[in-house]
Amino acid sequence: MKNVPLWLGGFLIAFLLFVAFIGPYLPMIDMELNQERSRWVTEDKLALPAFKPSAKNWLGTDKNGVDNLSKLVVAAKSTLFMVTAIAVVRYLIGVPLGLLARKKRGFFHSLVSFMEQIFSFMPPIFAAALLLAIPFFLFTEHRIAWAIVILAAVEAGRVATTVQEQANQLSREPFMEAGIALGLTSRKLMRNYYLPALVPQLIVNFCMDMGKAMLLLGQLAIIGIFISHEWKEVEEYTMQFVETGVNWATLLSSNRMDIYLGKMEFVIYPAGAMMLAIIAFNLFGEGLRRHFQLKG
Repeated sequence: MKNVPLWLGGFLIAFLLFVAFIGPYLPMIDMELNQERSRWVTEDKLALPAFKPSAKNWLGTDKNGVDNLSKLVVAAKSTLFMVTAIAVVRYLIGVPLGLLARKKRGFFHSLVSFMEQIFSFMPPIFAAALLLAIPFFLFTEHRIAWAIVILAAVEAGRVATTVQEQANQLSREPFMEAGIALGLTSRKLMRNYYLPALVPQLIVNFCMDMGKAMLLLGQLAIIGIFISHEWKEVEEYTMQFVETGVNWATLLSSNRMDIYLGKMEFVIYPAGAMMLAIIAFNLFGEGLRRHFQLKG
C-alpha cells in the first residue's frame, strides 16, 4: 500500500522549498516589492490601490500597491528559516535534557519536570507572549535571536519529557541491559543504543513540531506580537513598534485589523500559506511515522 501522506507531504514541502529559493527569481515576482501608487485603467480613468487580481497581479495588490503574490514568495524563505530554527533549537534543548533525565531521578529529572509543569499551566501562545513582552526582550538589538530561543523553550519541556519517557523504556529492554552488563560507557550507550532507537521517532516529532512552530507564529501575529521590530516614530511625537522582518507572520499581522472589519482579502493569502505549510509538515511527519513502522 502506498504511503499517501509521505508522498503528498513531501510534494508540498518540495513546493514550499521551490517557492522559497526559486520563486523570487521567477519573471512575475517583484523582488523589490515596489509600490504602485496609481494605475491608468483607461485613457481617462486613474485607479488607486488596492488593485484586484489580474494578469499583471495574479493575487491583486495590497493597499499600497505592492503585489500580493510577490510578498508571499519573497517572505517564504525567512518564514521557513524561522520555523526551522525554532524547531532545531527546541530539540537541541529538549533531547539532551530528556536523555540526561532518563532515569527519572536527580537534577535533570527535576529540571525537566519543572519545565513541563511551568509551561503546561497555560497555552504556548500565552507563555510566548508574556516572555516576549519583557522589556529586555522588547528593546534588545538581538530580538529575533531571543524570540527564536523563547519560542523554542516554551515547548522544550514537552520534547524533553517525551524523550525521557522513550529513553526510560529503552533502558529496560534486554539489549540495553546486555550493553550495561558488558560495561559500556554512557557515551557508547547513547551512541550505539539510545540514539539509533530514538532517531526515527525524533524525526517524526521534529516534522510535527515545525507545524506547531508555524501555528505559534500565526497566533502571535494575530495578537500583534512581532518577532523582529524597531521602536520608531511613526507620527510626530508618536512612537510605536514597527515590524522589520518580511515573513508570512508579518504579512498576517500587518492586516490583522481587517479581520475585525470582516475584510479578509488581505489576510487570507498569508494565512493560507501558513496553513499549507502546517498541513505539509504534519502530512510528512505522519508519512514518516508510517514508513518507520512498516520498516520496523
